[in-house]
Amino acid sequence: SSGINAEYGDTITKQSSDPEMKTLFLLLILAAITQAKLYNIRVQTETKPDSGTNGKIYVTFVGKKGESSGHRLDRGWYDDFEPNLLTGYSVNVAANIGDLKCIRFSTPNNDAWLPRYAVVTPSGDREHYFYNTEGTWVSAQHSDGNAVPELEMCEQGTETYYITIRTSTEAYAWSDAIWPRLTITGAKGKTKTGVLNNKGHNDFRKGQDDTFTIPGMKFVGKVKCVEVDVMGSDKWKFDYIEVHCDRYRSTYTRMNDD
Repeated sequence: SSGINAEYGDTITKQSSDPEMKTLFLLLILAAITQAKLYNIRVQTETKPDSGTNGKIYVTFVGKKGESSGHRLDRGWYDDFEPNLLTGYSVNVAANIGDLKCIRFSTPNNDAWLPRYAVVTPSGDREHYFYNTEGTWVSAQHSDGNAVPELEMCEQGTETYYITIRTSTEAYAWSDAIWPRLTITGAKGKTKTGVLNNKGHNDFRKGQDDTFTIPGMKFVGKVKCVEVDVMGSDKWKFDYIEVHCDRYRSTYTRMNDD
């Protein structure tokens, strides 16, 4: 017998030249192609020093019906995961994994990598947003601080939140090395952003208003409070934070009176 590789499936072995076997063979290939789905993924590496990597990065797509195998993200002769770089890939997935719920990044290397978020668009589907809400690094070296060999990030929801932050006019209130994240708590639960950063823009300057649009969040109803945590060791002071979303237009304002 001879092995024949289907483009989107496992190796299928041709046993004979019988017409029925040929038909079955073609049907198996057609079924594999029919189940195959193209996943377009954009990956944003964080801006922190040393957040990039030259190591191998793999992605696994996790759905309601199962998960894909690990696919290496590599564009060839290109530094894929440099700090502050947004890089896109197209991945063919043979298995029918159902509705996309999570993605999992992994690496066999010790060169730690810090992703900020990823956006995945399966063919015929909407965009799905995944945030590194805990600022976790990806590395095979377990002793490498806040690092794991596999990082799973799951979709929180489909709501878009709009966050405006006013940095104080006080001396030394601004920062370009603070990397803040926001936890929004409402009547229906909590949702958490990744690092707040407008690409190509100097955020958190003295007296400046910065607005961030964050899609793919959980709808929490009427906002009750917001919590700020930061990844940087720099000092920063804000005057207020305003939050609203598409489904609940009333703005919540958190004044920094402390």
